[in-house]
Amino acid sequence: MKNLAKMATHIPLLSRAFDLSSGDILEVGTGFFSTTFLDWVCSFSGRKLVSYETSPKWYERAKRMQSDYHDIFFVEKWADIPLDQKHWGLAFVDHDPHKERAVTIERLKDKADYIIVHDTEPRSEKGYDYPRIYSLFKYRFDHKKVEPWTSVLSNFHELSKFES
Repeated sequence: MKNLAKMATHIPLLSRAFDLSSGDILEVGTGFFSTTFLDWVCSFSGRKLVSYETSPKWYERAKRMQSDYHDIFFVEKWADIPLDQKHWGLAFVDHDPHKERAVTIERLKDKADYIIVHDTEPRSEKGYDYPRIYSLFKYRFDHKKVEPWTSVLSNFHELSKFES
């Protein structure tokens, strides 16, 4: 159970970013907690959620949530996601392989109001290549109360409303 709880440490920041943002939501990498949470809140709000996945196993799990407000796509590789088509109110990046997260985040730097990033504690961030992309953002907030850490990045909004 302890390991399962570690998989959900991003939920508080996802919830806060959902409340502070407007517009469509992007999920890059599906999961037990993020996909379910975002699907629920979008079902009540009417906001559009678009999820992408490269793992056939995770895609099969997630596609059961396909609906009028939730599109779920399988892609062969993360670079295939058409991120340039729109501006996102909120983007959540939590996919494998870890090193590709920084590439996805860099592609989103001017395409999302808030980018939520999981696994940002110092002992993990180098394996995810996060240090090279932090300077691309005007604002950064790290939620350090539980591990793994989750961070919010933005070039559009200061992040004092994320502090407790």
